[in-house]
Amino acid sequence: MTPPFVHEPPNAAPGEEPAVSRLTAAEAHALVTAGRAVLVDTRDARLFDNAHAAGALSLPLSAIQAGHGHDC
Repeated sequence: MTPPFVHEPPNAAPGEEPAVSRLTAAEAHALVTAGRAVLVDTRDARLFDNAHAAGALSLPLSAIQAGHGHDC
């Protein structure tokens, strides 16, 4: 069953940014718990190592901006 708050962002036209859907913490938790989403923590790895949400993956924004991934 698909919860009513799940929205697939429409495809963006070339050169345009795709729409972004916002979720509440409760909605995000429900999606992660159901295995329908992954929580990605974009903070610096040092902050992630200090504390993070259970099951979150670390992908620092600096790695995203550099155009490559990061070992999670």
